[in-house]
Amino acid sequence: MCSYWALMTEHCPASESTDQIVPVDEMIGRPIESFQRYLLDRMVLRPSRQPIEFAPQHRVMLCKGSTPIECFVQSNFDADQFTPELVVLKFPGTAGRAERSGPFPMSVLRSLRIVMWTWNPPGYGRSVGPASLPKIGTTAVEFWHQVSEKYPHQPPLLLCGNSLGCATALNVAVTAKANPNRCGVVLRNPPPLKPVFKRVARRYPLGAWAGPLVNRLCDSMDAMETARQCHLPAVFLQSEFDTLVPASYQNKLIRAYQGAKQTVILEGLGHDCITTESHQPRIEHSIHWLWEKLASPQSDGRQRDAPCQ
Repeated sequence: MCSYWALMTEHCPASESTDQIVPVDEMIGRPIESFQRYLLDRMVLRPSRQPIEFAPQHRVMLCKGSTPIECFVQSNFDADQFTPELVVLKFPGTAGRAERSGPFPMSVLRSLRIVMWTWNPPGYGRSVGPASLPKIGTTAVEFWHQVSEKYPHQPPLLLCGNSLGCATALNVAVTAKANPNRCGVVLRNPPPLKPVFKRVARRYPLGAWAGPLVNRLCDSMDAMETARQCHLPAVFLQSEFDTLVPASYQNKLIRAYQGAKQTVILEGLGHDCITTESHQPRIEHSIHWLWEKLASPQSDGRQRDAPCQ
């Protein structure tokens, strides 16, 4: 295994700074808009850089794009001898880190050879910053392309997002023009960011400023808009008692989604709660349904809704 992962790790040139400098003319030309985007990033994102234990994953740096991307990779087969039957890209939430990535959905599709790549977005871990919503949107597409080119046999691919990571996954699916016959998405508690941001902001004294700020949200991270453009087969995992992204908000996004889909209600769970054994049968049923869509040559990612679980 060591030789394979050594090849996967690309040489990243030294960087003098982990933050990108905004051009002076851009700051002067649109100071209000730039400051509003800055505030929106600060209020939505929760980046961290402290070291975190990541075993049994392998750390890999991707450096062919505009920004070095730190990833953590795990698989259930000997990558020196075999190729994967499924590649999974995982996008954590606003305070998530790739080092903490669990074995899902590899733990469900146990009979397949699966490799999973979880990224740290710009500003998180050792990925070069800054942490900003526009930068996350553009860098995520580079993450897709750099991982995809490592597997020239083009196995099926899953995009898995958690909370804010759902917006990232949807942006990748739409921007990269993923093939609905070979790519699917798994989204847990997807946030329509504009109404969610306004709802949370109402709790604070300066909540009236939320409208102008959220209007600066970049199109790439507007999950409601990308959901209307996405035709990949999808599984939505919805926490029943989510108080951050209430079910009514999630349902609007799910109804707008254009691909075949199944929704699994996670009874009794809040936004960040861990699933239990009682949830597993319905989760596994939907993930297997999704795999059948990708494994079948005649699958049509554009067909309408599958029955909800």
